Amino acid sequence: QDKRGLYGAYYVSRVEDVCVVDDVLAVEGEEYDLEEFEGYSMEKDELESVVGSPWKLRLRLADEEGRGMQIHCRMSEDYLDIRKGMNVVGILLSTSREFVKLAAMTDFCVLDAVGGPVWVGDYPYLDKDKFLRTLGENGIADSLVDIIYDDNDYYEEEEEEEEEFYDDDDDSRDDDYDSDDNNLEEGDTGMLQKLK
Repeated sequence: QDKRGLYGAYYVSRVEDVCVVDDVLAVEGEEYDLEEFEGYSMEKDELESVVGSPWKLRLRLADEEGRGMQIHCRMSEDYLDIRKGMNVVGILLSTSREFVKLAAMTDFCVLDAVGGPVWVGDYPYLDKDKFLRTLGENGIADSLVDIIYDDNDYYEEEEEEEEEFYDDDDDSRDDDYDSDDNNLEEGDTGMLQKLK
């Protein structure tokens, strides 16, 4: 462990899966498609009115190296347009220069959501305007814009291949995400770009 406080790095990734759960410990068979929550609003959260705990968004992310993380936050109507394949950026913090273990993470920005960036997280850690401005200054935003427009057909082709490969009733898909939301694999920083 280093003795220089916290190290920060951008985590640049894509949405691998997005769904809704009633508990962060819910297994795959207890996940609900986000499309089922059309018309949802935080003010009229039926689960919260019954059990006192609201629905939660489950977002699985992966960088270009295939290393991923799973995050949860309270469900919001702002998340209804998030889709698989969208580009996401957040900041990870660690006491280790190698990011062996995470100490904290910020809210995540889904950059190419319909209607503009969507911020995912229970707490607004980041100054949104400054964060987006910084992404533009260091070139991360430009590289993601290129991905969005140049690879626009990639996701449609991927979805078609996935439908062919998996049957609707087949639950045998492997889940290679770390269930511990605050850890990446030891020594793996993924597509982490150190903050300048």
